[in-house]
Amino acid sequence: MAQQNSLSGSIGAGPLALVLALAGSVAMLVIELIAALLTYFYLAIYERDWFGWLIGHSREVLNFCIGQIEHWFPTFTNAANATLIGELAPKSMLLLLIGLVVGAAIRLVLWLAQRLAGA
Repeated sequence: MAQQNSLSGSIGAGPLALVLALAGSVAMLVIELIAALLTYFYLAIYERDWFGWLIGHSREVLNFCIGQIEHWFPTFTNAANATLIGELAPKSMLLLLIGLVVGAAIRLVLWLAQRLAGA
């Protein structure tokens, strides 16, 4: 009988764990998005020289991505230029890269905090 209770308890806990995991993922996404936007705004307002330098490098990253698309998918190049590449500017690429770096930094800090709390 005890085995049956633990089985029904684990079956009931599964959907709850799924809902909590989804809620945690959405919360983390919102936090990372806000942190990335605040970082972008800070750089654009207070660190103009560094912001310009980063835009220059994001232009290089964008050009590299365009070159890779042209190399690996030559038939897709015209459609990519008309849609994806035409819409991306160096500032958009910079915001994307800032979002990736800030998200990785937040996850690293949370991972380290969990490790230190568990030790």
